[in-house]
Amino acid sequence: MKDKLPIMQIKNVVFDYGSVLVWPPSSNACSRVAEAAGISEQLLMERYFSERSAYDRDTISNIEYWQRITRGYPAAEDDKLLHKLAEWDVEIWSEPNEATVNWLPILKKAGLTLAVLSNMPESFCSALEERDLWLQTFNHRIFSGRVKLNKPEPAIYQLLLDTLSTESAPCLPEEVLFLDDLKDNVDGARQMGINAELYNVFTGGLTAIAEKYGLPIPEELPPSEDRLRDSACAPHHHY
Repeated sequence: MKDKLPIMQIKNVVFDYGSVLVWPPSSNACSRVAEAAGISEQLLMERYFSERSAYDRDTISNIEYWQRITRGYPAAEDDKLLHKLAEWDVEIWSEPNEATVNWLPILKKAGLTLAVLSNMPESFCSALEERDLWLQTFNHRIFSGRVKLNKPEPAIYQLLLDTLSTESAPCLPEEVLFLDDLKDNVDGARQMGINAELYNVFTGGLTAIAEKYGLPIPEELPPSEDRLRDSACAPHHHY
């Protein structure tokens, strides 16, 4: 390929979590949450993403987040239900994307350093780390709620570069490949000089990305037709 980059240039591969490493919640899951919360699916999705930034930065708690989503409805005053909705919020991000997750050990065997860079509150990522043991494959995990920075702020990408650096060798932006499903996050990384590519579980393209950067080729199978039609709860569907 004409645009294939030198194979030794990329030393670090960094992944977003939602819609990259895992599938977003299914439409059925979103329907169940909306029904339990006593609000429409449309309102759930609108508020779920519009209120997410403060939650991802960990400036509000999981209960405050769900109070904002259900404001004006009885659920906002039901402490037991709010706690349950917060638990379900973690549970519905549960289906690994086989293409990226199965690629991880291949990349690591090839000597690449792996990292997660995700907008995610502390309570959320702590629960996922207990559940998703494959997250231990990563050399580094940077979550917005822990560092109090959100993508696409320049500071979080600088933190990524600092984290990937060693005492003997600073990490150069051109040595990093970052995959994210949101254009703003990809653009933010590129502005820092980081190689960044738009990728999500619905459109795929992981093999082409690997070829472009001279990385080991993943086994990428097309998702089922049912899953392809199931994008209502995906973040990139709403931004």
